[in-house]
Amino acid sequence: MRLPAAALLLATLGLSAQENPGGNRMGIGLSALVPLATWGSSFDTGFQVGLQVHFNRESRHLGRLRIDYLQADTKRPIQTGIWDVWNGSAWVPTPQWATGRMEAYSVAYEWLPHLENHSRSGPFGILGLGGTLWNETRRSTNPAFGGTDTDSDLGFTVSAGAGWRFNPHATVEVRYVDSDLTTTSGTHHYGSHRSYLTVGTSLRF
Repeated sequence: MRLPAAALLLATLGLSAQENPGGNRMGIGLSALVPLATWGSSFDTGFQVGLQVHFNRESRHLGRLRIDYLQADTKRPIQTGIWDVWNGSAWVPTPQWATGRMEAYSVAYEWLPHLENHSRSGPFGILGLGGTLWNETRRSTNPAFGGTDTDSDLGFTVSAGAGWRFNPHATVEVRYVDSDLTTTSGTHHYGSHRSYLTVGTSLRF
C-alpha cells in the first residue's frame, strides 16, 4: 500500500504545483490521427503522442512547445512495382505488393489564445508552426522480390484547431495539420503535402 500511496501523493503535488507560476510546466499529448488527402486514401487511422512544455500559464495567451511522434499503417498492401516472374514456360509481368508504415517526428510551437481572460478553463484556439521529419517504410509481402525500403522527407508544418479546457490540467482538442514537404531522399509517393486531423487530449502535470 505504501507505494501506491506515495505515487498518488507525488501526482497530487505535481498537479497542485501547476496552479502557480512556479509549478511544473511539463505535459503530454495523446491523440488519434486521421490521415487526409492523398496519403489518407492509403493509410489507416493512427496515433500521435508527445511531450509538451507550457509557457505563460497565468495568461489567456498560453503557449507550448510540442515534441511529437506519430504513426499510421497502410489500410491494405500497396503496389510497389511489376516484376517479371518465370512461370515455367514464359516470363509473366506480376504486380508486387508491400505493407507500409508512416512515422514522423515533429517539433512545433503553438499559440493557444483562450476566450476567457485566463487559461484555466473554457474554449481556446490553436495556431502552430514547426517542422516534421517523415519516414515511410515499405516491406515487401514477398521477400523474394524485394526487402525493406525507407523514404525520408522533411516538411514545414502549420497547424490550426480548437479545444476546451476543463481545468488547468486537462483539455480536449481537435487540430488540422498540414506539412509542406521541402526535401526528400526518396520519392514523394503521396504528393508534396501530408495533412492530417488529430482528436485527443493534452494533460499538464
